[in-house]
Amino acid sequence: MNNDMTDSERRLRDAMQQGQSEAEAGRVPDFDTTWAAAEAAAQRGRRRITALGSLAASLALIAVVVVSQMRPAEIDWQFVDPDDFANNTSWVAPSDVLLPEHQFDIYRDIPVLIESTGSEEGALL
Repeated sequence: MNNDMTDSERRLRDAMQQGQSEAEAGRVPDFDTTWAAAEAAAQRGRRRITALGSLAASLALIAVVVVSQMRPAEIDWQFVDPDDFANNTSWVAPSDVLLPEHQFDIYRDIPVLIESTGSEEGALL
């Protein structure tokens, strides 16, 4: 504690501690009571989460059963004849239209490059 306190400060501190302990008398439970209440609250929370999880799982199972009963078995090929689909289709690469038109073959037709300076005059800086 601080030894620099005056007598009036010590009396005020003691009076506040006594008043606080009188105000809290009987209102503050002991540790065992508080611990038991916390364990009971945690147990209730676990039961609630377990109940909600089992409810959600049962609702999901019911939804799967209902949806599987409503869906006809042959819906995949209902509007498409698989033979027509397999025999009458062709594939074209989607990038063919992006290729440039053939202008020259770089390996056979070397284009003429325009020189900017004569070779005997040195490099252009």
